[in-house]
Amino acid sequence: MEGSTPVLSIALVREDGEVLASLEYDHGDQGESHSRLLPGVLDALFARAELGPDELSGVAVGIGPGAFTGLRVILATAKGIAYARRLPLVGVSTLEALALAAPAPEGATVVPVLDARKKEIYAAVYRREGEGLVCLSPRAAMPPERLAEMLAAFSGPLVLLGQGYRVYREILDRATEGRRLDLGELPRAPRAQEVARLAFREPLVYDREALFGLEPDYVRKSDAELGWKRPERPMTGPN
Repeated sequence: MEGSTPVLSIALVREDGEVLASLEYDHGDQGESHSRLLPGVLDALFARAELGPDELSGVAVGIGPGAFTGLRVILATAKGIAYARRLPLVGVSTLEALALAAPAPEGATVVPVLDARKKEIYAAVYRREGEGLVCLSPRAAMPPERLAEMLAAFSGPLVLLGQGYRVYREILDRATEGRRLDLGELPRAPRAQEVARLAFREPLVYDREALFGLEPDYVRKSDAELGWKRPERPMTGPN
């Protein structure tokens, strides 16, 4: 399950990576629409695969970074399904899932970029190794100009993808001219099938404490947190 962006993505995936069914809904409301859509979308997914919830062996969910409300909605849904059926729950980086979707050649540097709003992006840097990825620079929120400076330090072919890259393409293209690979149309948002593939890296084990302890990876503070200030307690003298 993936809902860190306006694209709601869910999929049923076997351990060998075979996608049994997948559905994606793209909308501009990064949270409330996820909550309205999810029940019907889940029913449609199981119907398409001709499977039932009892046949699930685990739940994988993208935990961010991304839209705050969307992350809370998708994680709460994933926790509810996993807890009700005592299923393993695995949280996966949305940036790594997005990077995994790029058919980059061996050794290429893959840079997933999501729009963080406020003239910032969420980004990380990976290197393609075999069927997986090695993290070269961990996820962070930053201005696109900062990412452009960082990419100057990485040699070899580059693959940039994601909605954040589309929004700030002019800035990032200038900094990577002559090194970018053209791989055609690439996903602009993380997809559930890559989230599942990453979750299968480790054995799936049900852990109630870990399930309830899993939290979104916001990377930066929300507007509410930034605007909140602890009220001062009134001074009182001795009784």
